[in-house]
Amino acid sequence: MALKYKLVQKRNLGKDQDENPEKVYAQMVSGDLVTFEELIEEVGDSTVAGSAGVKAVLDRLNVVLARHLRNGRRVNVGELGTFRLNFGSDGVVTNDDFKTGLIREPRVRFLPGKALRTMKSLTNFERIMPETDGSESGGGEEERPGEL
Repeated sequence: MALKYKLVQKRNLGKDQDENPEKVYAQMVSGDLVTFEELIEEVGDSTVAGSAGVKAVLDRLNVVLARHLRNGRRVNVGELGTFRLNFGSDGVVTNDDFKTGLIREPRVRFLPGKALRTMKSLTNFERIMPETDGSESGGGEEERPGEL
């Protein structure tokens, strides 16, 4: 299956914005959400652990992962990938001016493992056309401005 996208017209922020104030860009159209329950059932059906066992392992992984990340450690989750925390801060002129309160809230970063990186490179794309309601009356506001 392919990732679906639609074309939208947006303001051009590139160096050629004087000649082309707007450009057409691809925008991903998300598919259905696979719920946590659906995911654990699907994984459970293909393992001896069953869905209850998969849920228990993932719940515990969440607790252990958070603990290691809070302690500044990177956590490798095998073929899935590696998690780490990252943060930035506001700048000051001298070391003495720096206060811990200048540090911004940490963000969780994820580096995908080899299987997920390979999957990305094998992805196909499919353009979808905006749905029309069949009327040609015109004159009204567009429901999705910029959508082509």
